Amino acid sequence: MAVATLHTQRQAALDADFETELERTVRTLQRMVRSATPSSVSGDQARSLVDLFAQAERAASSGVALFAPVVVESGSYSKAGHGSAPEWLGSISGSSAGVAKRRLAAAERAASDPKLTEVLHDARLSSDQLTVVANAAVAGPEAGDTLLDLVEQGASHQELTDAAERLRAAARCRESELARRARVEANRHFRVHQDSDGGVRGGFYCDEVAWARVGPLVEKEAKERWRAAGSKPGDSLDAHRLDAFLDLLTRSPGSGKGARPHTLVIIDAEALRRGTTQGDELCEIEGIGPVSVGAATELISEGGLQYLVREGFDIRTVTKSTRVVTSCIDMALIVRDRTCVVPGCGKRLGLDRDHVKIDYSADGPTELANLVRLCPEHHALKTYGGWRIEGGPGTWKWIAPAHPKSAGFIARARKLAAAKAKTKAAVNAKVTGKVPTAPNEKQNPPQRT
Repeated sequence: MAVATLHTQRQAALDADFETELERTVRTLQRMVRSATPSSVSGDQARSLVDLFAQAERAASSGVALFAPVVVESGSYSKAGHGSAPEWLGSISGSSAGVAKRRLAAAERAASDPKLTEVLHDARLSSDQLTVVANAAVAGPEAGDTLLDLVEQGASHQELTDAAERLRAAARCRESELARRARVEANRHFRVHQDSDGGVRGGFYCDEVAWARVGPLVEKEAKERWRAAGSKPGDSLDAHRLDAFLDLLTRSPGSGKGARPHTLVIIDAEALRRGTTQGDELCEIEGIGPVSVGAATELISEGGLQYLVREGFDIRTVTKSTRVVTSCIDMALIVRDRTCVVPGCGKRLGLDRDHVKIDYSADGPTELANLVRLCPEHHALKTYGGWRIEGGPGTWKWIAPAHPKSAGFIARARKLAAAKAKTKAAVNAKVTGKVPTAPNEKQNPPQRT
């Protein structure tokens, strides 16, 4: 009994020391933030400081995830006058009860998973990463291991969520998939309201198949607008995506610009034969993400749709429902580079095709080995900022120049290139009598697509 009592006293002392040290660390960090003078440091120094603050944020998030389940289990939150655990966590973290509820659910799953608990003790997992990994772990322990490996490799949040969705899709049976889609259908909506700061804010929720019927057209229009506009503060691809969406809504029937873009469904041959995906097999709508095989096959009769049936990394079949057939090289590139190839990016929308080894301006060949897909932002860094992409599929490296350019320099260079392309197109139109088109690779080499 005496030994047990002594052990309890020592543990209590250790816990008190831990709390005291943590409180001292928090007070030190708060004091540093209060006395900080951001205007006195360079952009490079600020970037380094933000990196350190982000590390502290991850460590703090891991600490919350480790200890919050104890508060929930003991009911201690009620001693502080809170009616529920989510209300308590939302109050002290400054988040909504909904966000707090998701954090607590992920933390409680992690508490019952030794591997996740071990990772939390490493203090490198953000709250969002933990939520993605914990939610996917219900698909099986191998799912959690796969996602944790991606975190260790520096995967972006987009890459992590894409991988989690594939794992969950593979684990769903046909009945649960039908129920999921029925739930989405029942809750579909399009909501708008006037924002308190002015303007109108909105959001929508629909099935992946429904969006596949309009999404590619919105993306095509947005990219054309973004390239033609050049660059100015706040002029993002997201902004042009809204402009394209509103323009399409108000455009009269029969006034479409050119051919309707293809909706691409990429699917592994085995998954198509089986009727469901397994493991890392693909069944995705290009630019949208993973869907069930059943959902993908609903689009078979749609005009402007193509199926890319993959056997390993080779394309065995390309179906077509129009007379326009995309080149085999483009098809192979889309299958190979599912997202922007820059490590840690993971973006899948608005990707550009770019020459990687021998530049287009140097008569680089348009062949698979010389092509990659990049998001517009990384494309601009490569074209105007001197960054390079080297390696190959699975081993790409993003190489910085000796003297990296600022975002302002790159934006100005992009705007100048767009203006030159627009002038050149206008001159050509005057000579040929043709209406000028949006800049493309041949009209404007720096903006390869």
